[in-house]
Amino acid sequence: KRAPEIVRAIPLPVEPVSAAGQASEPPPPPLDTARVELLQSELKTNPRNFEALAELGNIHFDQKNFAEATNMYKKALDVRPDALNVRTDLGTALFYASRYDEAIIEFTKSLEANPTNPQTLFNLGVVLLHGKNDPQGALEYWEKLIAFNPNYPQATFVKDQIRLLKEQLKKP
Repeated sequence: KRAPEIVRAIPLPVEPVSAAGQASEPPPPPLDTARVELLQSELKTNPRNFEALAELGNIHFDQKNFAEATNMYKKALDVRPDALNVRTDLGTALFYASRYDEAIIEFTKSLEANPTNPQTLFNLGVVLLHGKNDPQGALEYWEKLIAFNPNYPQATFVKDQIRLLKEQLKKP
């Protein structure tokens, strides 16, 4: 069984995360061990199979195994460095692993290739706000997100977050 979308640019939560980097989320989905074994077998035959690497990264991410997701995403990017959704997913996995500076680097690389990528702009704002305690930086990227992507599916939510952050920054 193949996942319908191999690379997906995972959105980050806007709510604060715990010290362990975990948002309050439902438990991970059941692990499809047969699919994992098939992908691992494929990688033994062809260790540079981009699709298998990216999908294994997604599976590990869904299982909250962020270290292994990071490893798989990096290997996928070694094969296809221009895969911006995988780079965004790598940044997201790094965020959850509390590796904020590395996450910012990956998001920045993605934005160098596509400065208007909505999921990257959104996720970079989240990392700046919750990982680096930089509300001004978060505002900058979220305002770019709305300016470049007015029809972004979460535009109303992002606009509300921008308004709330601006109100908080005005308080003495």
